[in-house]
Amino acid sequence: MDDASVYNMGSAVELSGALALWLAVFLRVPTARRSHQQRMLLLAVAGLAGSITVYLDPVTAVLNRTFVFAQSCGLFMNVWGVFSSALILDFVLAAMSRRRPWLVYSAMAVTTVALVALNATIAPNSGCVTSEYVPWYSLFWWILVAAHLTGTIPCAVMCVRYSRQAKRDRAFRVGLVLLAGGFISSSVFWTVVLAFLLARPVWLGALFPLNIGVTAWLMTAGTALPLLLAAHRLGRNALALWRLRPLWRELVGAVPHVALDSPRGRFRETLGGPRSVYLRLYREVIEIRDAILILRDHVTPQTVERAREYVRTRDLPENRIEPAVVACWLAEARRAKANGSPPLPNPAASAGFRGHDLRDEIDFLLEVHRARRILPSIPLGSARPEYSTPVPDGYGEEMTQTLQPEPQPQSGIQREP
Repeated sequence: MDDASVYNMGSAVELSGALALWLAVFLRVPTARRSHQQRMLLLAVAGLAGSITVYLDPVTAVLNRTFVFAQSCGLFMNVWGVFSSALILDFVLAAMSRRRPWLVYSAMAVTTVALVALNATIAPNSGCVTSEYVPWYSLFWWILVAAHLTGTIPCAVMCVRYSRQAKRDRAFRVGLVLLAGGFISSSVFWTVVLAFLLARPVWLGALFPLNIGVTAWLMTAGTALPLLLAAHRLGRNALALWRLRPLWRELVGAVPHVALDSPRGRFRETLGGPRSVYLRLYREVIEIRDAILILRDHVTPQTVERAREYVRTRDLPENRIEPAVVACWLAEARRAKANGSPPLPNPAASAGFRGHDLRDEIDFLLEVHRARRILPSIPLGSARPEYSTPVPDGYGEEMTQTLQPEPQPQSGIQREP
């Protein structure tokens, strides 16, 4: 591959990376408004995105035809680069609780004036990195490179440092590593500029667009990672909501008063933002759980034990045995309640799902729903003799409960507090 091919390929990567970076920045604006640090980070990324954008050949051509810097050969893009470095450095100092905005932006203003003055006097057209206009000792470019490295290197170091501290939050750590990679890539670019000024190899100049493109894509990945994770959570919660809806409808149909709102369409329930879908899923899991607690009062320990013995004959994996047991006795409990069988409340018992969080409960209920569809219905019986014995709750735990032999009135169902 010759130098021209490398340059053209790099230009394509640079253009696509700049567009993707700006898209990620705009999509992050709504969430960044709620956090001062997020806003400052987004400003720093936007500054770098602008610095990359003005280096695109079509943008450079438009700027040179439009602005007063038309004969300055890149002065506008270099001044913008100094501004983006100031934004990055301001973010680093703010993250370290040492913010000095007057110092940072005063230094930016002095640097900008110096570059404009150098470009207009002793180093005319120094904005062009060519052997014709810029000697290796060009003060213009040494100041410009120092300004960029002053912003990008500390930011890369800070991202790496905080990524090491974020051991428990893997997504946050990965995002910081990607941002650090983007700032390191930007630092490499300006180091390559120095190497080009000193040695002038043609092949090194052909790598400039590719280096900028890699920087843009790394910054895009780091900036867009929270959006991708939010989209993943939204999709996973919407899918769980969709798959749990048949189980929810059956149980709420048997125990209508557990439902907070009237049922809506299955498709309509899955629409909305991440927070609204999550809240609907959470509410649906709670309502299913409440219905299970109530329906459990309509079966006996003997019924649950027969369900367990039947499930053991089905040769199911260990993690699917308990959900299958619950599916079996739930079917019997629904039939018993529909036939008017009085409940025998268990107010002293505690019932818990397997697992420690909402995701574990969802996985368990999905297995219940799956078992309900694949296991044939069997007559388990619902006789209620007098007894005092441990009653399995159907979730792998036991609860000790003395049931009363006297039938209770149908309206006297007691729910756990």
